[in-house]
Amino acid sequence: MTSSTTIPQTLTVMEACFTLNPGVDEQFWAAQDKFGPVAAASPGFRAVIGGPIANSPWLYFCGKWSTPAAMDDWYHDRAHTAVQNKAHRTWFKSVYLRKWRLPSEGEEIQGRVFSEIALARQTPLSETEAAQVLSELTESLPGFGVRPFETVVGEFEAQPFQLVGPLQEFPELAPVRYLLLTHWDSPADLDAWLASPGVAALKELGEFEAQRYLPIFHAAGEREGLTSDGFQRGWGSEA
Repeated sequence: MTSSTTIPQTLTVMEACFTLNPGVDEQFWAAQDKFGPVAAASPGFRAVIGGPIANSPWLYFCGKWSTPAAMDDWYHDRAHTAVQNKAHRTWFKSVYLRKWRLPSEGEEIQGRVFSEIALARQTPLSETEAAQVLSELTESLPGFGVRPFETVVGEFEAQPFQLVGPLQEFPELAPVRYLLLTHWDSPADLDAWLASPGVAALKELGEFEAQRYLPIFHAAGEREGLTSDGFQRGWGSEA
């Protein structure tokens, strides 16, 4: 059995980032526009989300499906496989992918967690607002035990978070949305940060929604480019 059939069947998130090879931008984005409706028609589809990351060379890409099994079915879909192969061989200079799921009802949350905070607004953050958010997060987050933000294995963002947006997403949930992504070794550390004045200030910037996810581990050899612990896939390097 694969990991997708032996764990709770809750909402599943693919957390991914990529950089593009030179000269492929037009071809890649045209293909993305055409392929979006194909993904949206797949069973269990919930959302596709992307956007630039502040102070980072990476571009964020996230897919959400109703269950791990539904995401696996999409992974093996013949049309998707063809596009994946094109992306990995031609378009992507580097890419990494991790998978997470919502806890099931009553499930004890312990160990590593992924925090996804959404801010919905009518207008984009101004340059001043964005700079202030980045400064405050960079200064305050380490004091709560946040993990350094790893991209490909052994490489890290300059700050322990990713601030993504304005988002391009389907379905569109607000005129403008941002995601603040962080990783934690302990849900208690995350809870302490969520109760902090810094997060209270974030809530003043827009409609605030916070979700936490648990990691999904694949069996050895279940995916190409998989790390030995079964948690992450990736190719290329920004080093």
